[in-house]
Amino acid sequence: MNLRIRRRRFGQIAILSAALSAIGNFAGKTVAQQAESIIYGVSLTSSSSIINIGIKIGELIDVNISPAVTLISSDLVSGRDLATIQLPSINLNNLDTLIETANKALYTEPSERLTALTPLADGSFVIVSVASTKTGNFNRIILIDAKSTRPLRALRVSGFRRVNGTLESLVAIKENNFLGVVSLNEGTPPFDLVNLDLNSGKLNYSDDLPILAANLRFSNLAQAPDGTIYATLLSSQGGTTLVQVDLENKAIVSGRGKIIRLSELKYDGKPLENDLLSLAVSRSGEVFALANPTDEKINSLFSVDVKSGEMKFVRKFAADKIAFARA
Repeated sequence: MNLRIRRRRFGQIAILSAALSAIGNFAGKTVAQQAESIIYGVSLTSSSSIINIGIKIGELIDVNISPAVTLISSDLVSGRDLATIQLPSINLNNLDTLIETANKALYTEPSERLTALTPLADGSFVIVSVASTKTGNFNRIILIDAKSTRPLRALRVSGFRRVNGTLESLVAIKENNFLGVVSLNEGTPPFDLVNLDLNSGKLNYSDDLPILAANLRFSNLAQAPDGTIYATLLSSQGGTTLVQVDLENKAIVSGRGKIIRLSELKYDGKPLENDLLSLAVSRSGEVFALANPTDEKINSLFSVDVKSGEMKFVRKFAADKIAFARA
């Protein structure tokens, strides 16, 4: 028997179908908007948590494992932290890799700091950690998933041109290919731009990467969804400048990529004297900065106008590095 639908009934079904489709589209947009507003922050796990397991900061740093870190996800719209995950230390996967370290003539005490948080296309993140010890500087990369309570894997970084180099910034530019900033002097100039292979943790120096001025601090790499790579420059006279790293339109003479100055960063109408702590770009291309221009106990998030360089306060955020998920 053939099922017949009258014209009026057909119209009702059509209207219902359109309504359900609209609801589905709205729900999809709502989920996308929620994901768009979520920012991630990472910091070293607090000293109180470490003391509970018998290890005190400044007394012992095991450079053969990754540091314990805390990952925070936060909604920029509501200003509410959504989740806080403490990720434990894990053994490094490539302990047999030779690294460029040497005993230090001038040394104070062990220290650990996070220098990068960069998102990957599959929704995971890579963290960079630098440990400074009497026997040298040890750089580690940690692969994490925001939905997991344990790091996926961790590697020691090798391939530095000089002993005790430090990996100060990192951004994923292509699958398994990263652009990084290396300091040859404990986090101060001079700096080099390098590539990093995530599978091996090996740095590679390329003849087509821009050469960085020897007297400038270069840091805070971040990539926008359209491929634009941002960073910051800081001169010895003060003043932080937002720049673009252009790897596509190479200089005619040198064949290298270019560093393009975009705007001088300002807060409350005054030039920003200190460097940012981190840069991140949302899925819609909006640039955010983590900074502490007034030397407060907790760092703060700012939105950044790329054209004017003006930074607008968003909220306090207890993190050392920030990033938006790509997926």
